[in-house]
Amino acid sequence: MPSTPFNTVRVNDAAQRLWAVLPLTSPTGKVRVKRRSHFDEYGQPVAACAESLVQSNYIEWQIGYDLLATSENAAATTLSDRTFVNSKERPETKHPYELSELLFHAHRFGWVNNDALRALVASVSAVSDGDLLDVRSDMAVLRSHPVETEINGVSFWKMEVRYPLLVHRFGDYEIYAEVTNREKQRGVGLQPMLYVCIPLSNLEFDESPFGRTAKPKEKCRWIVGPAEAPLLLELFRIFGMLSDRHRHDTLAILRTLFPDVP
Repeated sequence: MPSTPFNTVRVNDAAQRLWAVLPLTSPTGKVRVKRRSHFDEYGQPVAACAESLVQSNYIEWQIGYDLLATSENAAATTLSDRTFVNSKERPETKHPYELSELLFHAHRFGWVNNDALRALVASVSAVSDGDLLDVRSDMAVLRSHPVETEINGVSFWKMEVRYPLLVHRFGDYEIYAEVTNREKQRGVGLQPMLYVCIPLSNLEFDESPFGRTAKPKEKCRWIVGPAEAPLLLELFRIFGMLSDRHRHDTLAILRTLFPDVP
């Protein structure tokens, strides 16, 4: 596999081959290897360099759609010549990145048509303020009533915090999107986060990953072709319903990448 930074998209124009390069050995980064037997189980992180990989392993990718427009970041995106201004709250100039790149090139290759893009823009635009996932009452973070308990001679009030989790399956694929709300680390309110969960069996490796540990700095490829193009559209649609900021950003990206699509 050619040398490339983690989590970047590389395009081969001649063969119309599109893929994302994903690391296997970055457990604290945006891409992590996890394990579960069914989608409703809690995914357990896996130390891929220490544990043999099996069929129940999958990659959890906190996929993004933009990157701050700096000279250092320009090399990380195939769309360094395109910029847009992001959220109304703290406007910054951004490059389209990751999911945005995938959708742009899928359209360029003819896998996504203009009608599909118009439908996507209409769908995101139609999401009302009250239906954004960061403000819906059924997506609130809940705390249980406190119960006094003693542990190791120290008195505590014990509570449970429950975070909402939405899971969306893409057609007949074993690929899922997961959306969860967490408290913002800075500021007030909730911060929705979107992850793509891809089984290792849906990824391309230089050699089979199963029955062995991952090699240091090993990467794999998520191949995107005509069959995966609808999945890209759905991911954009989900991003557009996360919050007002995400809705603004996704529409700004779509209008930047596809100016001829009203």
